[in-house]
Amino acid sequence: MKESNENSSQEPDRGSVEAGEVLAAMERTVEAAGALDVEIERAKRLLRETEKLVDRPLLSEPEQASNARTDNGRR
Repeated sequence: MKESNENSSQEPDRGSVEAGEVLAAMERTVEAAGALDVEIERAKRLLRETEKLVDRPLLSEPEQASNARTDNGRR
């Protein structure tokens, strides 16, 4: 019995080591989730801006008419 007590006192407490590793992993996960949230919000903003650009006409009607007259059929 004395031998098992000596071995257990020399080994690190595995429960505390594993708990520390789990805590560190959880902290990294929270940080990664926060970074993902920032990227998702950025993507949403870019999508909204792109949709606004797509909805706008490329040229107004007077500009198109002017360009059509000066183009002389060249394409």
